[in-house]
Amino acid sequence: MESLLTKEELLAAVKGTQLGSADCLFNDVQTDSRNVTAEKPCMFVPLMGEFQNGHKYIEDVLAKKASVVLINKSEYESKAEYYDLLSTKYAAVCFLLVENTLHALQAAAEAYVTKKCGNMILVSITGSSGKTTTKEMMVSVAKAHFGDAAVAYTYGNLNSETGLPLSVFRIRGDEKIGIFEMGMNRVNEIGEISKVLKSRFGIITNIGTAHIGLLGSRENIAAEKRKSLDYIPADGAAIVGEADDFADFCTEKVKGKVVKFGKDISPEVSGVRFVEDKGLFGTDFELDGLPVHLPLSGSYNYLNALSVIACAKEIGIPSADIKKGLESVASLAGRMEVKECKLSNGKKIVLIKDCYNANLDSMMKVIDFCGQLKNVGKKIFVLADMKELGVESVKSHEAIGRRISEVCPELVYLIGPEMKAAEKLAEGKGNISVKWFEESNDKNFEAIAADVNLQADENDVILLKGSHSMQLEKLVPLLCGNEGEAC
Repeated sequence: MESLLTKEELLAAVKGTQLGSADCLFNDVQTDSRNVTAEKPCMFVPLMGEFQNGHKYIEDVLAKKASVVLINKSEYESKAEYYDLLSTKYAAVCFLLVENTLHALQAAAEAYVTKKCGNMILVSITGSSGKTTTKEMMVSVAKAHFGDAAVAYTYGNLNSETGLPLSVFRIRGDEKIGIFEMGMNRVNEIGEISKVLKSRFGIITNIGTAHIGLLGSRENIAAEKRKSLDYIPADGAAIVGEADDFADFCTEKVKGKVVKFGKDISPEVSGVRFVEDKGLFGTDFELDGLPVHLPLSGSYNYLNALSVIACAKEIGIPSADIKKGLESVASLAGRMEVKECKLSNGKKIVLIKDCYNANLDSMMKVIDFCGQLKNVGKKIFVLADMKELGVESVKSHEAIGRRISEVCPELVYLIGPEMKAAEKLAEGKGNISVKWFEESNDKNFEAIAADVNLQADENDVILLKGSHSMQLEKLVPLLCGNEGEAC
């Protein structure tokens, strides 16, 4: 059995020193002790945060046969006798002392990418909204061309300072292409994980207001997102939105080709000719003369598809495979899922479930999308708080209230203390009925579901949109009964 990294490679990468002299063998890497199993030798990386110290779980993972354990030097120095005894007791385990376990995890992942991915096409995807859906589209297109087994990609939602390193450790090394999403929750997180991956192609979906509470301005967000393009080589390409006002800023230092995507790029340049927005049922367009049906609804998903097309063409994927990949992509759980469901009152409605995440950009887009729907019944919005907006929260929720008043859905249910700002601007406009609930709890969900079932009729459209922590998905079975479980 071959180790992901040899002891020499790992020591050099993390700039560590060893306790004892055990050999180094690991085929798995984990930061959560609950994910360590005895089934395969694992390197455990205990992380230290404001409220958590992963080192307290070291004995737990040793009991589960962890084979390599990293330890912060400061932690070791505070309990040297304890760790010396531990390394003696578990003499077959490779204990390594490092300055910072998070940075060591990233450095080890970088070394692994260098070792395993020399012949792979590496693609990074980031942006304020749409990055996960864009990643799924890119993966589907890549699978259509290279085959399922030849594509490595972000595992689950592992796109962060720890998530991306854990994702790249899942690369086997015989894949043709790797497609990885990059998220952020702090300054320079994108910079750190970009150094791990060093992608050849990079997509920035857009520069919006997600995480503005953490970074303060769109300018600061753009300064972070553009770090995803830092390692694009001369034979690579950066793909950015033509209509994005930060496109040139994000690409001003790029060494490779700069490619812009967008609805206003001519078919002669992009190969794409728009045909029809089919509302709830996606978008039709032509790609180099081939008819393509994108099943994902929303003009913003069409825009995401344009970024994937631009990237795929730069990689050299033929149009027929791009068509096949885009036509077979499915919506992700909780992200713009469109389902026909029967309410508990027996009426058949269309449910739009988009409650995995929410920020001002994504909420505006889905509200506008619903507002433009034709040949449907009443439009019923259930909107919950957008989190992580900081000092921008009141202004952003007020903007949602104003947009509601412009779109004029018949019924609006607002949930959460921050949505109070939206209620003040949405209520009393036209024939809109607005009800506000301070908490996202079972009692309020039951009240909302009962009211919807009382007032909804055939062909109505119900939108569920809010940050994941608001738990709007709990409404689905209350609205649709057992049928909702499949929605």
